Amino acid sequence: MDKRLQLLAANRILVVAPHPDDESLGCGGLIAKLAAAGRLFHTLFVTDGGASHSASFKWPRHRLAAQREWEAADALHFLGIGGHARTFLRLRDGDMPSAKSTEWRAAVAATAEIVRAFRPDLALLPWRRDPHCDHRASWHLAQAAIRPTRALPLCLEYAIWLEELGAARDYPRPGEAEPVAIDVSSELICKRAAIAAHRTQTTSLIDDDPNGFRLMPETIDRLTAAIESYYWVK
Repeated sequence: MDKRLQLLAANRILVVAPHPDDESLGCGGLIAKLAAAGRLFHTLFVTDGGASHSASFKWPRHRLAAQREWEAADALHFLGIGGHARTFLRLRDGDMPSAKSTEWRAAVAATAEIVRAFRPDLALLPWRRDPHCDHRASWHLAQAAIRPTRALPLCLEYAIWLEELGAARDYPRPGEAEPVAIDVSSELICKRAAIAAHRTQTTSLIDDDPNGFRLMPETIDRLTAAIESYYWVK
């Protein structure tokens, strides 16, 4: 079956977001499209998102992480899956545990349990070489949890920073991946509202860290085009 038709026919979708906001930026249009068709979702937020404004006194890490979970809940509401399952692993943003650590094994086990219980037929994952350490680690985490399952879901990978920050070696190699394009023009209002729900990342809500992270309008514009792009790795 054509991969586009296969993913649009999926009934149970696992979304893996390295940080709260990646679900909206990377695959918010497809989420909204499938949610409107009555599909079931489980969204897995891997890190706590607490490193985006590390110099803020008003927003220490625990407060920022809690706020980002509230923002994620709002974003999922705008995408049409506010009442669907979601899990926050709360690994440290920018400092995920090494693959040999006890914390890593516990995160893999928790993710594997979600896969076993939810039985997704589609998994939306970060691109394996997206130029952000948490995105790459989240891909490895998801793969470690999904690969042992008997019924492997279709896995599509979305890139957030590849076009802006990627080197040539980060892009798909010849014959490695097939691009999959999804028209989400009808879902752009929902997607933009979901992105805007992440106020700590899109506004000056946190005003005491001049070097804090903020999504630039041009990045949001790039990621809210009428077409969402994915990679299916052969």
